Amino acid sequence: MRREVYLLCFGPGHEVLVVRCGPSGGVTLPSTLRRERETYDQAAGRLLAIGAIRPGGAVARVESPPEPSLSGQREARIFTAHADRLFPVAAGGWEPWGDLLPGLSHLGLPELSLFVEGYLAGWIPDGWITLEP
Repeated sequence: MRREVYLLCFGPGHEVLVVRCGPSGGVTLPSTLRRERETYDQAAGRLLAIGAIRPGGAVARVESPPEPSLSGQREARIFTAHADRLFPVAAGGWEPWGDLLPGLSHLGLPELSLFVEGYLAGWIPDGWITLEP
């Protein structure tokens, strides 16, 4: 089973921190795989070390539906974070959320746009939330 951790880091104007992926120049959210015997919080801590950011209050939990092959299953956590300023990122940058959303469909994260909109609008409270597949 793949255990993925994503960082959804917002800048002061709700820009989102992204990293470039592949030769096509597409973008993705900063992410890592949870290591054996590591908690999701510890894996997120590795991502939070990217720059001058502080943890947000909401974490989204995503589980894939059971599949016949265990290799196809995954769990994912989306940790929110905030930056008070837009700092340079060697392999990425900052993108406005509205422009970024269509390019993130490859992540297969259900309800991601609804989660972000609710988080930014303040109607998703701090704590854990489960995103439905």
